[in-house]
Amino acid sequence: MKLQLTKDKTIDVKMPWEKPAGGASSHAGTGPADVVGVVFDASDARGCPAVRLQRRKGEYHLVAAGFVPAPAAALPASWDESRQQPEWTLPVAYQAPQAALAVVSPDMFIRQTTPDALLAEGNAAEAEKSAPKKKLGVRREQPAEKEKVAAPKVEAPVPFVPVSQAGTRFVTAPLAEDPFILQTGLPEYQVLWLSRLLPEGKRPTACSVQTAPSALLAALHEQPEFVKAGGTAMAVFVTRATIYFAAYRKGELILFRECPGAAGSDVMRELVKSGLGVGDDLVDSILEDTLIDPRPALEPLVRPVLQQLQISLDYLSQRHEVHVDHVFLMGLGVGAGYWSQFALETIGVPFISPDVFEGLGKPTKADALPADLTPVQSQAFLAALGAARAAMEGA
Repeated sequence: MKLQLTKDKTIDVKMPWEKPAGGASSHAGTGPADVVGVVFDASDARGCPAVRLQRRKGEYHLVAAGFVPAPAAALPASWDESRQQPEWTLPVAYQAPQAALAVVSPDMFIRQTTPDALLAEGNAAEAEKSAPKKKLGVRREQPAEKEKVAAPKVEAPVPFVPVSQAGTRFVTAPLAEDPFILQTGLPEYQVLWLSRLLPEGKRPTACSVQTAPSALLAALHEQPEFVKAGGTAMAVFVTRATIYFAAYRKGELILFRECPGAAGSDVMRELVKSGLGVGDDLVDSILEDTLIDPRPALEPLVRPVLQQLQISLDYLSQRHEVHVDHVFLMGLGVGAGYWSQFALETIGVPFISPDVFEGLGKPTKADALPADLTPVQSQAFLAALGAARAAMEGA
């Protein structure tokens, strides 16, 4: 879908669940055939996770994966800061014709909503803009009652059409249950800044700007285990800062929610460090090896997450008559085995944590892939992969 930034500047905003007309699979996508997906997260000390995908003879191939240096500036926090525009040049291996940016921003949002809630938000914003304002502390004379002009009412958004309210751009998309809507967005000045970030006239150019949570949703669609389950499954997406639940029925998203009060993988690492009294260099080994049991340190984090997951599973069963026996744990680089043990004890279903890149075409000699990229390490590239896939599937 098109997002109009300025009079002569337009970019595509891809929502991960969008499919080509006619219900074709992503392998028959009508989008670009060579895309680099990059997670814009300046807070990650390793750099920005990046994945380059190519579509060859109807099949996706992974040609590069790694961390690229972050740009010289962070996301702007205001319109004034957005005037400082750096230029971000990616390494040669990631210079595909087009780029899909998955953005991590403290100002982003993604949430379930309803048409009534959207109308209420829009009408409140319009009323605020139309209300008389004070100037220099002097009370302005109010117009006579008959001269007052009512604030225009915002009509229900058309599916997949960009909407701008109160300086924020977002796109609405109906889910499997009408009137179920997922709403996501970034401040308008950040979208404009991001659209100008990559060098003009050089590879790559920005074809898609996404919030990182929405990019996660596209990463699971063609995963072999997900396809084998018939597209009916629950996914637990663990990011560095938070955790999201997503439920699918035959490939259609029917539930999405942020786990209330839950922290992400950064807090998990801190719990292991403080609970077991170890340094940063030993955290990964403890979470992957069995020499020291980290379960006592993990339990305060994992148990509440599983309680909320059980609530979501009960909701699916009672509200949608969907009984899920496949639960995917995605995005967690280390410690997935212990989370799965807790899940088996609590909800009776172990977690599935597949290789993020499973199902992609085999790399060639020219592909720039790390020789030691393990399934556990691949989880760091989940949002980058989802961003690229969403862009390649086309609108």
